[in-house]
Amino acid sequence: MGGTVSHFFQSGSALLSAGNHRGCSEQTRVRIRTVFDALRANPKVTAHRLEGLLTQIPKSENILVVHNEEGYNLLQKCVGINNVDMVRWILSRNTDLNRGPCSFPLHIACLKGYDDCVELLLKHGARIDVEARMCWPGPHNQACEERGKFCVPDDRADRSSDKLQSAICYAIDGDQVETLELLMQQGEDHWLPWQQKRPLLHIACERGAWNCVKYLVAERSEEINQCYDEYYPIHQAALRPIKFLELLISCGASTSVCTATQQMTVLHLVFLLGKKSAEETLQTCKLLLDHGLRDKINQADSLGNTPLHGLIVRYALEEARYGYDSDNQPWNKWDVLHLVRYLLQNGARPSINQPGNSALACVLRHVRDWEFRYELLNMLLQEGGNPNVVGRDGSVPLMVCLVPLINKDPLHHFTHTMKVCYLNCVRILLKHGANPNCSSRSNLTPLHVLMFSASENMTLGRDLDQNMEFIRSLLVLLLQHGLQINIQFSNRAHHIWQALLDMLSSTRNSCDMQHVYNLTLTFLQYGANPDISITCSTCETSVASQIYLRSAGSLPVLYHYVILVSRKDDLILDTQQRFASLIWLYALTMGHKELYTTLGALLRAQEAGIIPVRATALCALLKELNTRPRTLKQMVRCVIYRSIDRQPGLNVNKLPLPPSLKDYILNFEQ
Repeated sequence: MGGTVSHFFQSGSALLSAGNHRGCSEQTRVRIRTVFDALRANPKVTAHRLEGLLTQIPKSENILVVHNEEGYNLLQKCVGINNVDMVRWILSRNTDLNRGPCSFPLHIACLKGYDDCVELLLKHGARIDVEARMCWPGPHNQACEERGKFCVPDDRADRSSDKLQSAICYAIDGDQVETLELLMQQGEDHWLPWQQKRPLLHIACERGAWNCVKYLVAERSEEINQCYDEYYPIHQAALRPIKFLELLISCGASTSVCTATQQMTVLHLVFLLGKKSAEETLQTCKLLLDHGLRDKINQADSLGNTPLHGLIVRYALEEARYGYDSDNQPWNKWDVLHLVRYLLQNGARPSINQPGNSALACVLRHVRDWEFRYELLNMLLQEGGNPNVVGRDGSVPLMVCLVPLINKDPLHHFTHTMKVCYLNCVRILLKHGANPNCSSRSNLTPLHVLMFSASENMTLGRDLDQNMEFIRSLLVLLLQHGLQINIQFSNRAHHIWQALLDMLSSTRNSCDMQHVYNLTLTFLQYGANPDISITCSTCETSVASQIYLRSAGSLPVLYHYVILVSRKDDLILDTQQRFASLIWLYALTMGHKELYTTLGALLRAQEAGIIPVRATALCALLKELNTRPRTLKQMVRCVIYRSIDRQPGLNVNKLPLPPSLKDYILNFEQ
């Protein structure tokens, strides 16, 4: 900035030149438009051929204020079509070459490699270090600095740059080696001793200017391993065709360098920023690993992501088509599996269990395709993945898999295939040692997630049968691998039975009772104790009822279930008496003493008026249970049930019994 201002005041022509503020008459405008027409008809027309017209234009007028229909003046037009003779005539009129909204004549000439025009413009005072944007060869936009916000993708091919750039950058944009060499010879004197020379090799690698890169690795070899603005040249070269990378490596570029702040290796950038096909990406990986990067294949960046994590995130971006032009062939899952396998075979196995950033959790967090999730999880687990290593948010992979059920993945959006793959992902994690009693950083457990999801689906009522069956399948899977249920469920619900009672409160009609029954049966099959005493804050209609229930103290879940049913008219007046099946289920699994103590307490509650008189079917069932003793077969089943730790779901198949008796024990048939 200071150098530009100094040059402005040192040059008397900048202040005194009449061309800076001269106007243009209407007659001159007409003649200039005629010249535009002549150039359109014959781009090679000379000033001599147009002499009769040009001599009529007074030298005191500024011809550059006249623009054609594309918004460019005569000098920009003549430089763009490389009409050197016309450029020479225009420059003879003492024009200012370093002022304008965009698309400076020198920049156009450098972009196209018109060396004769470049030399002529430099001779007449065009400055190499002046920066400007470029609208050319597309039409000029009056707000060219804003046009990038409103353009459509197809317009990008008609513009050179939205950035402020110098002539050297435009020469590199056009990959014009001869022009670049000419500018470098002219421009070296502009650099003061304390100024850093412009890193041309970085720019050439970034723009993919192959010819300029070949020239600069020889002319500016000191820039090959120079860091500028976070990156080294090899970082930019790795995003280009593989010949760029091969050239830099052959000239001594180090493959082990990292970006300054994010500490990303070249492999990180290839996966996260590269837009190559999967095959080209694989070839790039092979080249890098064969030339020194193998030792850093497990190096994490500042966020804890290794190249393996970067590859997983890249596929997630491919899935979403985020930031990728439609012309690029998207990667498919087989491409990614092949790349992951290649990394693992070349030493990336430790990246799977990166401390604090499990690759398994990364897969479950970022990959959308459930079928591919399973394939990738299976590969990583077989290669030594530990399902109990936490991810970046402090949650183990199992919790990362389950938590979206309550955050963002309503089950009615799941197809059958998605549900099957979901179950398979949970199954394979548990098979390889995932802890079903794990918790998130906020003390959320798998049991919390499934119970909350079940309650939400009961409330929504959309595809309820399929969704509740899916939740029950997940629950069974976790219970088979050691999920504990006889522990404090939460601060409000001290046992899973209280959570089930809360779910019962949210039922919309008597048909929902079947889902509560299925969950209750599942818990009873896998160790839930129906004899445990709990307290329940049931909403009562009278103060007397509340006082009575508080005085009753802690009682088994059957007591609280019956009281809750008696308060719901849609249940007690149900003609099919769906509430009865759950009462029978509790009665057939409870101990003798606990059962009849509970039934006695319920009959006393009926006499006290806690159970309403209109609940005739409910009262009749309670009297029947209290007066009719269990059969011998039911008593034997109860003994067996207790002897196998109330876990027939896990142990019944080990018993030397016929299938019919196994089913009798497992399903608690009457």
